[in-house]
Amino acid sequence: MAEIAQSIIGNYMFICIPSILYFVFWTKYGKTSGKLQQIVLSVFLSITLILCMTFPYHYGTLYLLDFRLIPLVLGVIYGGPWVGAALLILLIGYRYMIGGGDGAFLAASSAAITYFSLVIFSLKVRLNNRKRLFQSILVSAGLFPIMLKLVWLSTDLINFDEFLHLIVFKLVEFASIGVTVYLVELVCRHFRIQMELQEIEKMRVISQIAASVSHEIRNPLTTVKGLLQLFREKELSADKRENLTEVALHELSTAINIISDYLTFAKPQITKMMPLDLGAELRQVVSVLTPYANMQQVTLTVTVDSDQPILGDSQQFRQCIINLVKNCIEASSNGRVDISAIMEGDAVVMRIQDTGCGMNEDQIQRLGTPYYSTKEKGTGLGTMVAFSIIRAMNGTVRVESEVNKGTLFEISCPVSYPDIMKIT
Repeated sequence: MAEIAQSIIGNYMFICIPSILYFVFWTKYGKTSGKLQQIVLSVFLSITLILCMTFPYHYGTLYLLDFRLIPLVLGVIYGGPWVGAALLILLIGYRYMIGGGDGAFLAASSAAITYFSLVIFSLKVRLNNRKRLFQSILVSAGLFPIMLKLVWLSTDLINFDEFLHLIVFKLVEFASIGVTVYLVELVCRHFRIQMELQEIEKMRVISQIAASVSHEIRNPLTTVKGLLQLFREKELSADKRENLTEVALHELSTAINIISDYLTFAKPQITKMMPLDLGAELRQVVSVLTPYANMQQVTLTVTVDSDQPILGDSQQFRQCIINLVKNCIEASSNGRVDISAIMEGDAVVMRIQDTGCGMNEDQIQRLGTPYYSTKEKGTGLGTMVAFSIIRAMNGTVRVESEVNKGTLFEISCPVSYPDIMKIT
C-alpha cells in the first residue's frame, strides 16, 4: 500500500512540475496560439510523460501503472490532435522500450482508445465549455478504458483480480486527470479574466480621455465660433475687432496646447537621448518659475549635490519639472518649495518638496491618471505629461503626501555613463 501511495504521489508531482508550470508561465508570458505554442506544450508534456513512465508502480510481471494518460489528455485538449498524436507515439514507443509483451499491448490499446475518442469529441463538439470538457474526459478517460478492461476480462487477457486492481487504479487515475484539468482551467481562466480586465481598463481610460479632450477643446472652439459670428456685424470698430481677434487667437492657442499635451502624454517625443547637466537644467527651471513663485509668495530653492549627468531631452525634461514645480507652487501659497538632487547608487534622485495643502491616499493613487486634478480648474494634463516624460527617460516617480503638511515628489533617473550613451 505504501508503494502504491508513493508511486501515485511521485507521478502526480511529475505532472504538476512541468505541466502546471507550463500553463502558469507560458499562458501568461508566451504565445497562446500557433506552432511555437504547440511545440513548447509538446516538449513539456513529453517530459512529464517520460518521467511518469520511468517511475511507475509495478503490478505483477506485466503491468507498469502510472499517470501517463494525464499528459496525453492535456496534449489533445490544449494542443490539438497533432500534439496528442506525437505524445501517443512517444507513449507507445517508450512503453515497448522499457518492456514489451502483453502488458505493452494492453497499455497501448488503452492509451489509443483514450486518444481517438477524445479527438473525436474535440472535432465534433467544441470543448470551450467546462461542462462539455469534463463530459468528454469522463467518457474518453473513464468509461471507454473501463469498457476496454471488461473486454480484456471477457476474452481472458486478464483475470478477475487483475481486473479489479486495474479498475481501482483507473479510478484513481481518472480522479487525477479531473483534478489536473480543473487546475489548468482555473489557471487559464484566471489569466483570461486578468487580460479582459486590462482591456476593459484600457477602454475605460480611452473613453475618459476622449470625453475629457473633447470637453476641453470644445470650450475654446465654442468661444472662437461666437467671436466669428460677431465679426459678421459691420458696425464693429477696428479696436473691437482687434481685441476680439486677440481673444480668438488666445482660445485657439489653448486648444493647441491641450492637443499637444495629450500627444505628449500618449507618446513622449524623446527622439534623441543626450546627457543632461542636472544642475544647469534645474537652475534654468528655477529661474523661469521664480517670478511666478514670487507672485504666489512662495520661496523657491534648489540644491544639487550631484554632478553626474542623466539621459534625456533637455526641453522635455524642463517641461516635466516645470509642470511638477508649478503645481507645488500653486498648492503652497505663502509657503516654500525645495528642489534637491543627490546620488543614490547608480541613479540620481531629485526631490521636489512643498509645504502645501497635501493630498490624501486616494488622491495620491489617482494622481497622474487621465484628466484627474486636485485643482478646481485643472485638467490634470500637466502631471500626466510629467509622469510620461519620466517613464520615457527610464525613470520612476514616487509620491508622498499628507493633508495640510505638503507633498514630496521623488524622481529617480539612471546615471548617464559614457558606455551607455546612445541614440534612441
